[in-house]
Amino acid sequence: PKKREQKWMYKKLGEANLKSGELMEVGVVITPDIDYSNELGEFLGHKPDHYKWHIDQCLQKTLDQLETRFYIAKLNGQIISNIMTTEFEGIGILGHVFTLPDQRRKGACKGIMTYQMQDFASRSGRMLYLGTGYDSAPYWIYHYFGFRSVYPKSGFMKYSAHIDSETKHFFFSESNVKKVEWNDWSHLTALTGIVDGTYFRSTIYDIKGPTNFESGFLRLKQNLQIKPDHYKSLLLKTGNGAIVAFANLDVSNNKKAYLDLFSHPSFWSQTPRLITEMEFPPDARVICETGYEDYERIAVLEQIDFKQKSHYETEDGRQILIFEN
Repeated sequence: PKKREQKWMYKKLGEANLKSGELMEVGVVITPDIDYSNELGEFLGHKPDHYKWHIDQCLQKTLDQLETRFYIAKLNGQIISNIMTTEFEGIGILGHVFTLPDQRRKGACKGIMTYQMQDFASRSGRMLYLGTGYDSAPYWIYHYFGFRSVYPKSGFMKYSAHIDSETKHFFFSESNVKKVEWNDWSHLTALTGIVDGTYFRSTIYDIKGPTNFESGFLRLKQNLQIKPDHYKSLLLKTGNGAIVAFANLDVSNNKKAYLDLFSHPSFWSQTPRLITEMEFPPDARVICETGYEDYERIAVLEQIDFKQKSHYETEDGRQILIFEN
């Protein structure tokens, strides 16, 4: 029989000594790789369903231009630890850090991460994001490798290859409207993770302040794929490759739809095009919530003929305005 052609294969990166004195092998599985689908699927089988949805798919097939890598450690040929990255054009998310319970406290994670960070640098990686518990043991492992809290006392962390990586990424230029693709995953986290900008970023996906959109993106992608009549999303992407704004629409309620509109501070003037190309349900009220002092968003909403209808106060004292079309 004809041998199946496979684009990627497992690549050994090196070896590392564990505190136990054992020598573990470190390598990377670059997806898609059907040969590892069962083993990695089982190893990460404890993950929530939306994460397993991505894991299963990326091992079986190409997901747009998304690059998913599983950095794994092996003892006697068996996987004992894993770190996954999802990347596109030098921006990535690090997650699914997991070591078998009986193999913990041996330094397996640190051993893998040494090779993973070297590999990221060798491919001219620019920014890498992750989420963990602030001041936890993993937090300080990540800190050792150059990750820092995105904002004070936060477990949302970012590694930047250069001090001005984020500034260069969001350099002002003209943008184009596009639909959501898998390879937008980490670039959306770069946007939702900015410290500057409005506090209320998404009602539909509950984004408030700088946020790791690792899990939220999978919810968004599932909604767009499984319920395309109920959920819509459009992005603004610059020629530099940055996602600088998004608009989400939830029309699951026939009489009342919810609109999200968020932008990097430098790009609010370009966001009306997102609304122009968004198809609103003809008979539904479209509602957009915004902070009282989010002047740039308010100006855009008024420009597209939304009117303030009411307001309310959150538990932490923030004033929220409700606009409708």
